[in-house]
Amino acid sequence: MRLIGQAAVRKLLRCIIFSAATVIYSLPVNAQSVEETYQRALKEGGALNVYGTLTPDTAAKVLPLFEKRFPGLKTVNTGASSDKIVARVISEARGGRTIGDVFHMNLENIMQLHEQGLVLEKLPAEADVFPNHLKGSYWIATRFNTLVAAWNTQLVSKSDEPKSFEEFADTKWKGKLLAEPRDAEFLIAFAEQRYKSSDKAIELFKKIAANNVEFHSGHPQLAELLTAGQGAVCLTCYTHHLLPRMQKGAPLNYMRSFGVGLIRGAGAGESESRARRGYRAQNRLRPGRERIPGVLQVRTALEADL
Repeated sequence: MRLIGQAAVRKLLRCIIFSAATVIYSLPVNAQSVEETYQRALKEGGALNVYGTLTPDTAAKVLPLFEKRFPGLKTVNTGASSDKIVARVISEARGGRTIGDVFHMNLENIMQLHEQGLVLEKLPAEADVFPNHLKGSYWIATRFNTLVAAWNTQLVSKSDEPKSFEEFADTKWKGKLLAEPRDAEFLIAFAEQRYKSSDKAIELFKKIAANNVEFHSGHPQLAELLTAGQGAVCLTCYTHHLLPRMQKGAPLNYMRSFGVGLIRGAGAGESESRARRGYRAQNRLRPGRERIPGVLQVRTALEADL
């Protein structure tokens, strides 16, 4: 499996095209096709500002294809972690500006911007081809990422390879574990799916935390540190960071029995005037908005207990 194959490039490109189309659809005009939207965008001029978590390799493959598909339209990619993108967009809204036209990041973070009134509540007609579980009223899924536990095979023998995530609570892993500090999804998965109990999930993660987990921000860095042997185990690594390294001979393996799937999506930014009104009208979560079930509840419980 490649880091990003041609099929993945085509799918991601299609999602960016669809999200870009909604930027023009936000104007008070009748429904338009992608081609009609393209012609309007050419007349309007400027560039398509993409805010998101595209890796440099992915951006270098996807965005030039967009520009080739739509001659005369240029893209400006602003890449960062999801939390930094969210902070930037909100900060710009505070200043009365909306620069980002298309957002691409974890679905939870797109929801955060939507709750602040900064994501357009609309999809283009072309999004009809997506199944309902891969789109909402304001987002389209671009890819499905999987978080797994992985280990360095030079530091973990075949006989010691973990068979379940619960094994990391064993003291034999003390001082050997790496993780990303923002990955609450594992806790949520245990609380809502595996155990159906927040208390039981928190108890497990307290035991794992007692093994002196070493935290590093950024999943690519985690994969590099694991490959270099700085830690024996990565508790929350993405498979798409592991597989290319394994193909090149890196001493890595990962747990097949348990993982957490994350939808990464794209949405279109609100127009400047609507974004200003939306930001001024609220500084907290709006009631009735779409949420990822359990995220707020489990995180609140975790913060109260740890």
